[in-house]
Amino acid sequence: MFRYFALSSVLLILLLVGCSPERKLARNYVKNHKGNGVMIVPLYELYKDNLSISFDTAVKYSPEQFDSIAWVQSCYIQHVSDSLYLTTFTNSMINKLTADGYDVYVDGSSDVFLALPDPKWMVQVAQLQLNEEHNQNYYEMYSVETGEPFTEGLRINQVSLNSWLEVSRANSNNKQVLYLTGYIQDDIKRGINLSLLEGSVGLAQIRDSMTVNDVYRMALDMGQKHGELLFDYFMNDYLRENLPAGIVKRQYFRFDRKSNSLKSGLKERFEVVK
Repeated sequence: MFRYFALSSVLLILLLVGCSPERKLARNYVKNHKGNGVMIVPLYELYKDNLSISFDTAVKYSPEQFDSIAWVQSCYIQHVSDSLYLTTFTNSMINKLTADGYDVYVDGSSDVFLALPDPKWMVQVAQLQLNEEHNQNYYEMYSVETGEPFTEGLRINQVSLNSWLEVSRANSNNKQVLYLTGYIQDDIKRGINLSLLEGSVGLAQIRDSMTVNDVYRMALDMGQKHGELLFDYFMNDYLRENLPAGIVKRQYFRFDRKSNSLKSGLKERFEVVK
């Protein structure tokens, strides 16, 4: 009897949490947000920096010389087309927002956008920056011949994309700057190295090096991720605005598209800069 009572109590708590005002509002937003307007103001300059340069410390270089050294020594960013990268990122974000039911416009169609009913949002891509860098990772290896351990250092290349979005309601001066960063890097996996003649087994490192195409793929994936996180941002602003008086919002909700359900808490979300 006591066990049944305990289980019933847990179920009651779960039902109460599931029917919280926040969750009800979130469900309402997911159901009724379609057709809300979003204006995307794209960016026309991609910032790129190589943070992994090497140079003669005894020489005093000018800023222009530093830029030239960084450009020549880069493995990836010098091969990235600014226009193609920005177009890929922006179109991916627009496509995701459109797929989620928003009525998306770009800069140049503002008259039609402003005629839409509220709520509608302005999203300006304020800055995108690609940073190239590398680090040295050390791995413990074992000699195939002797079985003795030794340490091997491998250079791991990495390219990160940092973004800043200025987001506001249309006809409002209350902007928030949202920041997000993501990166890709070489993938190092351990494999088995067999030496049948000597009858020994060792561990080897298998390198899956990233390519320039992977950097472009990051633009596609990050654009989609920005679209997903903007949905969560808009939804939680709706919760904040519509919560009954006296209720302090304590949870941040996200919409899980795989399970078509709402979940509280976000592992991935924009950082609000200001």
